[in-house]
Amino acid sequence: MYGYAFALPSIALLFVLVIYPLFMTFLLSLYDVSLTSSRYLGWEAFNKLWNHKMLPLVFRNSIIWTLLVIFFQFLLGLASALLLNQSFPGRTLLRGIVILPWVMPGVIAGMVWRLVYDPQLGLLNHYLRALGIISQPLTWLSDPRWALYAVIFTAIWKGFPFSTLMYLAGLQTVPLDLLEASEIDGASPYQKFWYITLPVMRPIIVTTLLLTFIWTFNYFELIYVMTGGGPAERTHIFPTYVYDLAFKRFRFGDASRFAVLDFLFLLVFSLVYVRLSFRREESL
Repeated sequence: MYGYAFALPSIALLFVLVIYPLFMTFLLSLYDVSLTSSRYLGWEAFNKLWNHKMLPLVFRNSIIWTLLVIFFQFLLGLASALLLNQSFPGRTLLRGIVILPWVMPGVIAGMVWRLVYDPQLGLLNHYLRALGIISQPLTWLSDPRWALYAVIFTAIWKGFPFSTLMYLAGLQTVPLDLLEASEIDGASPYQKFWYITLPVMRPIIVTTLLLTFIWTFNYFELIYVMTGGGPAERTHIFPTYVYDLAFKRFRFGDASRFAVLDFLFLLVFSLVYVRLSFRREESL
C-alpha cells in the first residue's frame, strides 16, 4: 500500500495531463465540433479527413521537415562529437558553447532567426549581398519557395547539440583497448570508426534518432514563431495546423482528427523502428 500511495500522485498527473486529453481527442475526432454546434459523425468523420484539401500539404511538409532536420542533426551531431572527443586546448569551453542553441528556448530562437532572415535588416541578406551571391534582398520567410527550408535550417542549428551530447557520451563507452589493438593490427582511422566505434554506439544512435524523429515531427515553436504556418499556409506541419484549426478557427473536430492521425503515424513508426532495431541487434 505504501508503494501505491507514493505512485498515486504520478499516476493522477499522468491521467490528467496525458490519458484524459488523449481519450477526449479520440472522442472529439468522431464529431463535427465548433463553438456553436456539435454533430456526431462516427467513423464517417475520417472520410472527411481524407478529403481535406490541406492533408496532402501538411503531410508532405511534415515528412520533408522531419527527414531533413534529423538527417542533418545526425551528421552534424556525429561530426561535432568526434571533434569534441579529441584532446585540444579549449575543448571544455567549446563543449559548453556548442550546447547553447539547444538550451535556448524555442520562442527566443525563433525570434532571433526572424531578425536574421529579415529582408531589410537581417544579417543573412547583408552578407550574401556583400559576397555578391544575391543582388536583391530575399524575403526568406515570406516566399513559399524558401520559408519552410529557412525554418528547417534554424531547427537543425537549434537541435544538433542534443545529438552531439548523446554521441559524445557514446564515444566515451568505446573500449580504448579495442582501438589500441586495432591500431597495432594496422587498422586505418576509417576502419576503426566503421568496425569498432559505430557498432559500440549503435544503441545510442538508435535511441537518439527515435527521440529526434518524434520531437521534430511534433515540434511547434519555431514554425509558429517564425512563419505562423504561412505564407499562404505553405509551412504548416501537423502540430501547427492542429493549433490553427483548434484555437484560431475553433474547428475542434477537424483539429482532433489531424491530431489522431499524427499520433497514429508516430505510434506505427516508433513500433516498426524499435522492432527493426531490436531485430538487427539480435542478428548481430
